[in-house]
Amino acid sequence: MHESLMQEVRDSTQRVLDVAEQLFMEGGYNAVTLRDIAGALGIKQASLYYHFPGGKEQLFLVMAERMFERHRQGVSAAIETGESDLRAQLRAVAAWFGSQRPLKLMSMLHADLTALSPEAREQLEQKAHAALLQPLRECFVRAQARGEIRAMHPDLLAGCFLWLMDGLNYGELRKGAPPREAMAEEIISLFLDGLLPRADLMLTEPVSARRSPHLLNNNLLDEVLERG
Repeated sequence: MHESLMQEVRDSTQRVLDVAEQLFMEGGYNAVTLRDIAGALGIKQASLYYHFPGGKEQLFLVMAERMFERHRQGVSAAIETGESDLRAQLRAVAAWFGSQRPLKLMSMLHADLTALSPEAREQLEQKAHAALLQPLRECFVRAQARGEIRAMHPDLLAGCFLWLMDGLNYGELRKGAPPREAMAEEIISLFLDGLLPRADLMLTEPVSARRSPHLLNNNLLDEVLERG
């Protein structure tokens, strides 16, 4: 195949994956059909089988693998920018997730993957672990080795932080919710400073407001929580 034609096919495949990722992440695997994806692309449904002969499951599998690899690179790079300071590393990771399309990892693992074949489900679970949990796990392990945090199972820490970051995708949609950056800062403070009062943290405004005054007014978070 001529090089220019091969590049055209690669570009076309990437466009299919881009549209598929948007639709799958918004609607979920079960709700989105190949007809939906073809319609969004402005092509015939049969044309999708040229790129993905295995149909919808193969398309979802390739899309998810590409997405997880993007996150693996992004999370790893974010951790590196924080050098040896855990707080800076977690802030960088939070900023990375905030810059991306919402991952909705909880719904993906508990709804989308259960609709796949056992082989495809296991493959994606391994990809998700390597892309998201493993870099964070290593981050917490190194922080423990430096004496920066107390000893605790790194898998638990990585999983909790990841779920909380994923939860921000839902929290920021609530009416009157603080900016995502402010909520992420509170989560990081919860991880590193805890909830118990400490003399050096007994101030009148949230940690995030102290660091970024423009992100929160003093009582906005309380008002959001009270509204439920």
